[in-house]
Amino acid sequence: MRLPNAGIIGLCLVLLLGGCVGRKTVNYLNDPSLSNGSSKLFENRKFEYRVQVNDVLSIRVMGLDDATAKFFNVEQQGSTQNLSDAALFVNGYSVDKNGQVQLPTVGKIKVQGLTVGEAQELVQRKINEYFNNATVILKMVNWRVSILGGVGRPGAYIVYNNQITILDALAMAGGPDEYADKSHVTLMRQSERGVQALYVDMSDTKVLSSEYYYLLPNDIVYVPVLKARPGRMNLELFSIILSALSVAAVLFSVVQNTNN
Repeated sequence: MRLPNAGIIGLCLVLLLGGCVGRKTVNYLNDPSLSNGSSKLFENRKFEYRVQVNDVLSIRVMGLDDATAKFFNVEQQGSTQNLSDAALFVNGYSVDKNGQVQLPTVGKIKVQGLTVGEAQELVQRKINEYFNNATVILKMVNWRVSILGGVGRPGAYIVYNNQITILDALAMAGGPDEYADKSHVTLMRQSERGVQALYVDMSDTKVLSSEYYYLLPNDIVYVPVLKARPGRMNLELFSIILSALSVAAVLFSVVQNTNN
């Protein structure tokens, strides 16, 4: 009697390789057209965020006398860094259901639908109608993104910048782990009509030219986990099983020869 080791080994090979994951799913930004010593330009489209209802804005008016400045600024000039994120949120200017913010003396200003830069320019013009030599600094307070799923440090992250890419966001969260499926990263984005959800393929360089390469405030990025383990781990497991079967086959042959 001979041990059908060839059939068993073949069956194991089929089962193991069937669960393998290609490099394209595991690696970032695959592009066969890239080569050593050459570069390639990926033109991208940056969509600037426009202020929405329920946004919170930090509006500081500089250059006023101390008494007047207290009406606009929740912090003393030069001490902004000592304020916590919660304090900035509580003392910021909320955009009401009509898309307006209420400023002392100036009154209500419609900022909904404007970019942050446009909103700052509008507030500056309104302030100039009442005060001379005043400078307006306007920032988003609720500029944050959430990264969930197969990453090192899932959670919500505050963005201290005017822009952030999806690669930056994943880096902040510790990057995708070894079991992450980079070809089916889900991006969820708030809009006036609801939540927009779509797949972003981080394994392809086409993402660099995508309109979703730059994130917007309150975006949620979900990194799914692969059902199968990466091919490298499967091949390592196959090597162990193959070695064990080979040893078993040798021992079986020795026992059979001894008995004969």
